[in-house]
Amino acid sequence: MPTLTTPYTAPRSALSSLPTSPSADTRLTLAAIPPGATGQPRRHGGLLAALLVAPVLLGACASSVPVPNTQLAAARTAVTSAASAGAADLAPTELGMARDKLTQANAAVADQNLERATFLARESQVDANLAETKARSLKAQKAAGQLAEGNRVLREELQRSAK
Repeated sequence: MPTLTTPYTAPRSALSSLPTSPSADTRLTLAAIPPGATGQPRRHGGLLAALLVAPVLLGACASSVPVPNTQLAAARTAVTSAASAGAADLAPTELGMARDKLTQANAAVADQNLERATFLARESQVDANLAETKARSLKAQKAAGQLAEGNRVLREELQRSAK
């Protein structure tokens, strides 16, 4: 096996016995260098410390839930939209549930129970969207029924005038 000669920087302890001027004696062959030798002591303590500290830091980040301002605003908007769509008359149960959950979400924020507040705000928004959709659907069904009745009346009049 041919050996290659390349410059190698030895650890300081090994350099103390060597001459200070570079010469052919300070060059080592790659065959003489053990695999993985870098001249630096191996340090596994930093890796071990990082592995032990990482779960603690991640746990701290996971437990700190921000105040759900965005979810609360979205829920308030959804409740207002459902009310303006006529949900108070056409879907009062769903709108009432949305309003109750929004009130509970605000109370949970005041109690610093932010996970519950986030959950309730999202639930409120879903209930408000359901109330709005139900109200619009009932309005559309009513309009479709009125159109069907108008068509029936027109057909009857056409049949009378054709006789």
